[in-house]
Amino acid sequence: MVTKDDVLIVEDSPVTGELLKSYLEQLDYFQIHICATGKLAVKTFKSLVRKKIEPIVLLDYSLPDITAHSVFTQMLKIKPNVHVILETATEREDPGIKDLIRLGAFRYLEKPIRFESLKEIFETIEKEQDFFQRESTQIELFKQATNEIQAQIQDHIEFVVKSLKQLSVNFMVQLIGQADEFVISHLKKLEDENKIINLGEKKEIACNQCDSVKITQLFYCPACKSPNFKLGHLIEHYDCGNITEENSYKNDMCPNCHREIKALGVDYRVMQNHYICNNCNEFFPEILSEYFCLKCEIKFKLDDCSWKSSTCYKAINM
Repeated sequence: MVTKDDVLIVEDSPVTGELLKSYLEQLDYFQIHICATGKLAVKTFKSLVRKKIEPIVLLDYSLPDITAHSVFTQMLKIKPNVHVILETATEREDPGIKDLIRLGAFRYLEKPIRFESLKEIFETIEKEQDFFQRESTQIELFKQATNEIQAQIQDHIEFVVKSLKQLSVNFMVQLIGQADEFVISHLKKLEDENKIINLGEKKEIACNQCDSVKITQLFYCPACKSPNFKLGHLIEHYDCGNITEENSYKNDMCPNCHREIKALGVDYRVMQNHYICNNCNEFFPEILSEYFCLKCEIKFKLDDCSWKSSTCYKAINM
């Protein structure tokens, strides 16, 4: 039998913790650790990682001492590729849940927990681990700086180039974790073989703390800061001043004064491409945004960012 990963259950309910443990043992997971608090979970997780053990984490969203967000971010600092399964009765659209999913939570498991869903998630993790086992071996060998590693990393570079179609040297260097010279040298070789073409310099947003270009953009409502918004059309009825969503005007009747709107530009106007917040119901022509660094996990505005330039390449015969 293949040895399966350890599992760390972070759950303040002893009954739920034991039920999860009992079911996972039926799936042949026998190295199971249960923590009732977030602080103990982080301590246990750190201890396991030091022993070269990478547990799968079942994280309860509501803990008695610290938040699930705090637990998750601390675990990410210890092991960035940790598999965290979030278990909660809170709605998936809740901003706190969405934030954890954006941070990289592997799955959202709704309470009360359905064991079939739990089984499906663990089977997915097993398949993913099988798929990336060879790649993980290549990355480990790469750190030994041997000729064999260089060949493997070159293959990895080509795989990324083929997958992404376009990419910058800065992005590739940070993704591969290799020196600029090594990446640039192999990309030049691919260019000479007519497998990629040089698109010139590309300027990218970079983190003002760690200089990483692995950045994602976050958007939110200017009024309540909620990320739960949508793009839609509004209608302003001139007679009564009502401004609401287009679909609120049923049969061309104003939902406020209940009079019919007839002539565009005379009775009413359409305000296209406005953002409507599902949380506070305010609307805006523009939505606010900020950037999130996937490496050091800080948020910053565009005015506070750094800029990095490097050559950009496009795959043509990969």
